[in-house]
Amino acid sequence: MTALTIGKILNDYQGFLMDYEVEQLRKVQRTPSDFTTQVKAIQLALFAEEWDFMGDSGADSKDRSRGINPMNQEYIDRVNKKREAFSVSLLSEDGYSTDNSSDLFCEEVVRHTKNYKELLEHKKNKTKQTVFVDMDNVLVNFKSGIDKISEEDKLKYEGDLDEVPGIFFLMEPYDGAIEGYKWLCKNFDTYILSTAPWDNPSAWQDKLLWVKKYLPDEAYKRLILSHNKHLVHGDFLIDDRTANGAGKFLGKHIHFGPKGDKDFADWKAVIAYLKNLT
Repeated sequence: MTALTIGKILNDYQGFLMDYEVEQLRKVQRTPSDFTTQVKAIQLALFAEEWDFMGDSGADSKDRSRGINPMNQEYIDRVNKKREAFSVSLLSEDGYSTDNSSDLFCEEVVRHTKNYKELLEHKKNKTKQTVFVDMDNVLVNFKSGIDKISEEDKLKYEGDLDEVPGIFFLMEPYDGAIEGYKWLCKNFDTYILSTAPWDNPSAWQDKLLWVKKYLPDEAYKRLILSHNKHLVHGDFLIDDRTANGAGKFLGKHIHFGPKGDKDFADWKAVIAYLKNLT
């Protein structure tokens, strides 16, 4: 997805917008608000059709004054052309949005516009946004640990290799992870947020020892082990899965790795994205 700001949308995409949409978007641009409020305001400005269709609002006098008739094919074609330009899913035949792609689009616009109150407060106080980083298959190459255990242990713990005592300390860093984490520390308030197997007590100690070995200064007393990642509050979570609460994280979940979001396949892609937000 191309990084768009409110300004860039107004400059480059006016051909897809109605006058009232441009007016509402400019109003959002002039009025900094908290992140959630600004996301909703942009969504109402750009994608009002997601509400226009509810209850055949074409009969509503306010909508008529805006020239809107949700049952009109010309209107449907126009809004779908706009949505396609923004890489947002088209409306269904019944006139409803089919997923949350417009929500995600608006969240990215707010992040790249960088005029929401929480970020402005960070700049004012000279503080940083918070980033949490997962360990297994993000900072740590899990397979490298498997390759180092005995064949006997592989058979004994088949299907539960994360329960092999000592396996987590044997693992090597994921490609680009150490350099990436150090860059994060310079630009964000950065913590490690990982889950340790409940039935492998040594894993809790081994993860600490791994951090002390590879990130002794950068991650000093910044290791958090939890099975409920959605309980932490921050701006970004870099995690290769949605399990253990990662999928319910209230900030931006940067879904890492080849099985995650195609935009975050490796550390190079993650850093490139976050550089645009600093």
